[in-house]
Amino acid sequence: MQSLSRALTVLAELNREDRAYGVTELAVTVGLHKSTVHRILATFCAHGLADRVDDHRYTARDGLAALRLTTQRRVGPEHTLTDLGDRLGRLVVLAKPLPKTGGTVLQVAAVAGAGTHGGVRGARPQGGPSGTPASSGSLRVQPGHAVSLHRSALGRAYLSGLPADQVTGTPDLLDTLQRIRVSGFAHNSRPVASLPRMVAVPVRGPDGSCAGALGAELVQPGSVDEVRRVVSVLRSGV
Repeated sequence: MQSLSRALTVLAELNREDRAYGVTELAVTVGLHKSTVHRILATFCAHGLADRVDDHRYTARDGLAALRLTTQRRVGPEHTLTDLGDRLGRLVVLAKPLPKTGGTVLQVAAVAGAGTHGGVRGARPQGGPSGTPASSGSLRVQPGHAVSLHRSALGRAYLSGLPADQVTGTPDLLDTLQRIRVSGFAHNSRPVASLPRMVAVPVRGPDGSCAGALGAELVQPGSVDEVRRVVSVLRSGV
């Protein structure tokens, strides 16, 4: 968890402002050795979370920079997801788009809140060899894995947050997205790939544009009251 905490601290600082940061500047700000910060930044670049501007400066990728859920409140993603997971007592997943693929969203982090199917808890940034998936029953959510834009609640929530004239698809998909825009959330009543039944809401960046999606497991997918409660809590996190 110490390595994760360090990485999230650097990630939050890298997203503090829309500009390039030097390794020395980041190291001084977050209180880590330059070599440690350099390794973390190299990992971010390898996984598409940051770009190297020159020998000593780095900048957050555009999609991730807009996805700073709590930077304005000086709180990192780990804290926010853990808080939401514990309040809901279930799995919470944060996702962002993958611009180069066009058809998927990437699971950036996941937390299984206290009490979720045995109280399993874990928050992981973009996956790595040491990353342990967050668990929900028999389903395991591995951050760093991509899920469908069109089939998953996370993907459809993100698409619904985009301007309608920027989204193409089948008539059924476009109708679905319009209904999601009206309701403010997306959900899937059946598990999709490795994801459980979920409800998700769009995440907007500081400029108001859609930057990703935040979702949570549905324990009783047919319960309107549960959906409303989960959506309300998720919205408090974005």
